[in-house]
Order: sequence, then C-alpha cells, then structure tokens
Amino acid sequence: MNQSTSSVVIFRKRLLSYTETFIADQARLLPCYRPIFCGYRKDHSGIHLLGESRIILLEGCSRLAGLSKLLFRLGFGGGSNWVSAIAAESPALIHAHFFNDGLDAVKLARRLGIPVITTVHGHDITKHENAVAQSKTSRRFFQEVDRIIAVSSFIARQALARGCPEHKLIQHYIGIDLEKFTQQKNETDEPSLLFVGRLVEKKGCSYLLQAMEQLKPRFPGLSLTIVGQGELKPALQREAGERQLRVEFVGAADATEIKRQLAQCWVFVAPSITAQSGDAEGLGMVFLEAQALQTPVVSFRSGGVVEAVEEGSSALLSDEKDVAGLAANIAELLDNSTARHNMGASGRKRVEQHFDIRKQCAKLESIYAELD
Repeated sequence: MNQSTSSVVIFRKRLLSYTETFIADQARLLPCYRPIFCGYRKDHSGIHLLGESRIILLEGCSRLAGLSKLLFRLGFGGGSNWVSAIAAESPALIHAHFFNDGLDAVKLARRLGIPVITTVHGHDITKHENAVAQSKTSRRFFQEVDRIIAVSSFIARQALARGCPEHKLIQHYIGIDLEKFTQQKNETDEPSLLFVGRLVEKKGCSYLLQAMEQLKPRFPGLSLTIVGQGELKPALQREAGERQLRVEFVGAADATEIKRQLAQCWVFVAPSITAQSGDAEGLGMVFLEAQALQTPVVSFRSGGVVEAVEEGSSALLSDEKDVAGLAANIAELLDNSTARHNMGASGRKRVEQHFDIRKQCAKLESIYAELD
C-alpha cells in the first residue's frame, strides 16, 4: 500500500485523557499516514485534543456498548458494527498505547486482519503488578503483537525482562511539538522552583519539600509552585505547612498554563523515584517541555529521566532520595545565573536534536512501513 494513502488506527480504550497530549500530537503530526482514533468510549477530559480527526467509538456503534465490549474482549464476536466501521477506513495497521490496551488491540487486529504495534510507556510495564511475563495472557500477547515500541532504553529493558522477544522490540522516543514551545524565558524577580506532576509516590514531591527546608536559611525568598493533583496532596500540604515553606498548590493546569509556569520559574525540580510498586518514570514528557523552554532541570537519577535530560549539560542529578544532593544542586543553579541560563540553552538544543516530534514521527512511519 502506498504510504500517502495509508491510514493507521490509534487505539486507546478511553479517548483521551487530558494528560495524553503526546498521543494526540504524535498522531496529528504523522507526515503521511492518516490517523483514525478508535476505542470503546469517550474521555471528556481530553477528547478535544483530537480536534477534527476521525474517531470511531464502540459506544457510538452499539446500543448495548457494555455487552458488546464484553463479548468482543472474550472473543465472541461482539462489536461487529464498530469493527465494520473501522474496516471501512481500510487501515494498514493498529498502533495501541499502553500494555493493557495492546491486549485488546491484538483482538481488534485479528478481526481486521492487519498488523498491530503497541507502545509501552512506563507504569504499564514497570509496576510489579504488571510484571506478567510468566502469565499465559502475557505470553500470548507477545506472540501475537507484531512490534513493541519502548519510549526509552530503560523501558526497553523492562519489556525484555517481562518476556518481550528482542526481535519485536524497538526503542523510539516520542518527542514534543517544539512549535508549541516558543515562549521567551522570563524569570520571576525572586528565586522560584516549579514542580509539575501527579502527586503520587513515584514523583517524589516530599523530597523536594525536605530540600526546600534545607535551602530556606540561604534563600529566604525562595518559592515553589506545585502543579498537579493526586492522592498525596493533603499530606504534602500538611508537610509544607509544618516546614513553614513558601509553597503554592495550584492543582491541575492546562498546557498553556504549564508552559507559562515553566517559562517563569528559575529551576524545574521533579525528584522522581522508583515507587514501592516498581512504578518508575518511563521518560517524562515534562522534562522535555522544561528543556524546550530553556529551563534547567534538577532531579534524581531514576528510570528514563537520565535519557530525557543530559546530566551536567541540561540538568543536575543526584541519586534517588538524596535530599542533600537535591538541595545542593538547586542551590548551585539559584546562585549562578550564568550557569542556569547556559544550562537552559543546552536543554533547548538537546530537545531540538533528539526530541523534535516531527523528526520522530518520520522515524515512526518507517516502523509502520515495515509492516504495511
């Protein structure tokens, strides 16, 4: 099939979480293939990210969507109208995101008679509860899927450890749309830090608050803005109060607000760790966004973070949970504006070279073409 007329099914069971702009952007910027977004039902938080793209949902093709989904997943022929609507688009292949969605995408690919690729991103392959390499379901999935794409070398190693055949595994960075990151750096008058992420164990926000307490005598005007929601928010708010820190919890924010915050802060700090569940950063898109806006990064050497940034050039890193090292790295950048600005400039060059989504989408299409 000629690439210029090919379409690709982008599969996600729920279309689409507001945090999954990377999925929407990757599909939107494919140079040749036409994306068709398919899933079971709409996620109102992020469906707008898909714009005018073709969307085919099971819930829109069946009056008994729940029953149809169950029969489809059990292999009893459910969702026939949905499958027929997808088939009418003549897709060349399916590209699913996240391991569990890949399990369902394999069933859809079998019904359509086309190849299937699944991208694994992070928690879907790192969590102990998802380490299903010995299960019959996992073994069958790895046999039936045509390619597994890992978003970092760290995730590639995790996939191999969980039973993915090496000949089916490809490491490929998604990247970000640099045309969305053109704001000029405009630092606040007083030293400021920014954290963006879910308020869960993996993100390590408590270690940042501990580092802030160590920095307070030296930088009495230092402030921290925390963007994000999560189960640990009440505990983190109490901790910030007990430590008498200048911390503002602003909750969830859209992409425009996050970019504004990144352009204003002096340093982006995201001390990610490996959670007790095994969950770890697959790559960390916000690390790329910070660098794109010429903001230096301070973090821990955890998971795919060491690939998202370049230690010593665009970021300062210390070992996981090393609060003293975290505080020292923050202080180094707060004290030295020249080093801070040079590191920010290096970060921009890094994402332009390695994480430009348009370049990465062209590489992705070469993976598609091997199966098309």
